[in-house]
Amino acid sequence: MPTPSATPDAAEPVISLVDVAKTFTIWEVPSRRLLAPVFRLFPGGEKYATPTRFTALKPTTLTVRRGECVGIIGRNGAGKSTLLQILAGTLQPSEGTVDVRGRVAALLELGSGFNPDFTGRENVHLNASILGMTAKEIEARMPAILDYAGVGDFIDRPVRTFSSGMVVRLAFAVCAHVDADVLIIDEALAVGDARFQFKCFATLNQFLADGKTIIFVSHDSNSVKRLCTSAVLLEQGEMLLQGAPNDVVNIYTKLVATPLGRAAVEDDLAAARARTARSVTATGTVVVSSPVDTGSRLLAEERSHEQISDKEYTYGGEVGQISSLLLCGADGAPSLSFLSGDEARVVMVCEAHAAVADPIYAVTIKDVRGQEVFGTNTYFRGDRVQAVDAGRTTTVTFGLRLNLMPGNYFLSAGWVRLDNGDVQVIQRRYDAIRFEVIGRDRSFGIAYCDHTIDVRTD
Repeated sequence: MPTPSATPDAAEPVISLVDVAKTFTIWEVPSRRLLAPVFRLFPGGEKYATPTRFTALKPTTLTVRRGECVGIIGRNGAGKSTLLQILAGTLQPSEGTVDVRGRVAALLELGSGFNPDFTGRENVHLNASILGMTAKEIEARMPAILDYAGVGDFIDRPVRTFSSGMVVRLAFAVCAHVDADVLIIDEALAVGDARFQFKCFATLNQFLADGKTIIFVSHDSNSVKRLCTSAVLLEQGEMLLQGAPNDVVNIYTKLVATPLGRAAVEDDLAAARARTARSVTATGTVVVSSPVDTGSRLLAEERSHEQISDKEYTYGGEVGQISSLLLCGADGAPSLSFLSGDEARVVMVCEAHAAVADPIYAVTIKDVRGQEVFGTNTYFRGDRVQAVDAGRTTTVTFGLRLNLMPGNYFLSAGWVRLDNGDVQVIQRRYDAIRFEVIGRDRSFGIAYCDHTIDVRTD
C-alpha cells in the first residue's frame, strides 16, 4: 500500500517501487473458495482446492522524482492499469514495497469514483473529498472546477445523463484543482474533444513546470513523446525498458508489429539500454537522457551533405528492403539543409525479395524530441499502388514543402502492406536522416506558414 508522506523534496524520490508484484487468485468455480478447506480433508481433494494464479505484474523497481513525467506504454494486458492502481493505492501489491510521497490525484478510467445517480456537483464533492480536500476547500474551488469542466447546466443532473466526454472533463477538472503532488492518468483524456485536450495538455505542462510529477499511460505514442521526460515499456507484466520516450516508442511499435513477440526485440532492448546514458547529479537525482532528446551531440556535429543514420532504428527486411533513402532539394540534389518553406523530395528505393501485394509507402518527419510533425502514406492519400513482383525494384518519390520552423528534424520511412486488415511490416527505418531547417525571417511558432503582410494608410 502506498505510504503518503509530506510534501516531497526535489532531491528525494516522489515514487519509489522496490520489487513490486501483483498476483491474482482465480477460482474457476467460485464456490470452491469456500469449500477448499473441506476438499483438502479428503484424498485427491487438493486438485479441487487449488486455484489458478495469474501474475499481472512481475517484480518491478521504479523511481520517479519531482518534476518528471513518466509515460507507461505496452500492449493490452501488459500490466499498465495494475501498476497504476498500485501507485494510486486502490490495489495492494502481493509483494514488494511502494512509497508515494505527497497527495495523489488519479484519473484511472472513465468515471472512476463517480456515482452515476449523484449529480455532477455532488460527485465533485465526493471525488474531491476522496482526494483529500476539505469541505471548505471544495466550496472555495467549486466555481473554478465548474468553469474548467464546462458542462453547463448538466452539473446539477445525474452523471448517468452525461456523455463520456463530459464525465472525463468533470473528473479531470477535479484532479486539476486539488493541488496534488502526483497526477496519475490512464488513457482517459482520449475521449475529450480537441479543445478540451488542448486545455488538458496546457494544464499538464503547467503541472510539470510547478515541479509536480505525472504518471501517464496512453496508446498515443506522440502524446507520450510530447509530454514525457522518460518512458517505461511493459510486456506481459514485466518492465522491459525505461529510457528516452523516442527509443521506448520505437521498440514498442516493433513489438506490436511482429508476431514473434518479445524475442524479436531482445537485441533492440539491449542496444537501447546500452545507449541510454544515466548520470547522477550532486543531489542524487538520476537523469535519463539520449542524443535524440537533448540534441547536444547532433548539434555539435559538423554539418555535412552526406546522408547520416547515427540514430537509425530499423526492423523488417525479410520480405523486402528499403535499400536507399535520400532527402533532396527541389533540384534533385541530395541536401540536409533547407530554408523554411523550401520544396524537398524524399526518394525511397524498395527491393522486393518476395511478391508484395497492395504495398503502402510512408514517410514521417519528427522533431528532436521524437514528436511526429508530419506523416503521410499512399494508403491515407487513396493512391492506387501496383503490386511488386519478387526481384523487382520500386522507386517512390515524395514531394514535400518544408513549412517548418528552424531546427533539426528526423526523417523516417516505411514499407508495409495490409493483410486481412492487419499491418504486415516489410521494413521500417525510423530516424534514418537528420536534416536542418533554417529560418527565412524571425517568425515564431511551431510551423512556417507562407504569408504576406499588407499595410495601407489612408
